[in-house]
Amino acid sequence: MIRIDFSGVPTEGLSQSKEIEAAFDGFTREGYVILDNIVPQDTVRALHEEFLERYKDQIRDKETADSLEVGARRFMIPLQFSGGLGAAQVFANPYVIALVRMILDDEAIIEAFGAILSLSGAEKQHIHHDGPILFNSEISRLLPAYAMTFALPLIEMNETTGTTALWPGSHRRGGHEGAEPEQPTIPPGSGVMWDFRTYHSGMANRSDQVRPMVYATYARRWYQDPVNFRKETLQRLVFEPGFLGGMPEDLRKLFAHVRSAA
Repeated sequence: MIRIDFSGVPTEGLSQSKEIEAAFDGFTREGYVILDNIVPQDTVRALHEEFLERYKDQIRDKETADSLEVGARRFMIPLQFSGGLGAAQVFANPYVIALVRMILDDEAIIEAFGAILSLSGAEKQHIHHDGPILFNSEISRLLPAYAMTFALPLIEMNETTGTTALWPGSHRRGGHEGAEPEQPTIPPGSGVMWDFRTYHSGMANRSDQVRPMVYATYARRWYQDPVNFRKETLQRLVFEPGFLGGMPEDLRKLFAHVRSAA
């Protein structure tokens, strides 16, 4: 299992750290990496409470204009870039961004931002990858990553609440048949990142509570997810006027594809 512990790793000079190098190597080879201890656990607990209060109307077994059903009792919703959930520590976590820019490039963007809600009783999700393979060609397996998903669970992901099963190396093989998935336990404060081509599946939620997982899609500037946002009312990025204006230039680059960021 590819997991890197960032406890005590300073955020200065991250691109030169052995931890980021190891995460890059693991991601490139296996198509995923678990990033341990990148957010304080107390912060994640506060984010969980904030989520349950701010998005309580979205915690229901029904697709709305602002949500997309992605499995039985499983929904994707957009999150606003405000409050703790919309803080840079979440959408531009320094450990995550250092890795994203190493895997993609310095011009990488945040293409979508939201949450996946696995309600109590959610069934195992179908095995899938997050977007169609470029060019629908065998050569696509050999190409560098063009998009990736980062997920930050707000409660522990385990055998009871459900985790994300990942098929190592499937981004290169182009399939998952005959291989066993990794089913990691991911505690609060840790996250997981996978290549858009990596096969994965949300596991069943056997607990009595909703399992919210904040996600961000990072991509090369020219890429746009052509599948998950075909529904016109579902927004990729949601923020108030002025949000981008007060952002440091280094983070503002993540929104370079947004017209108002110019």
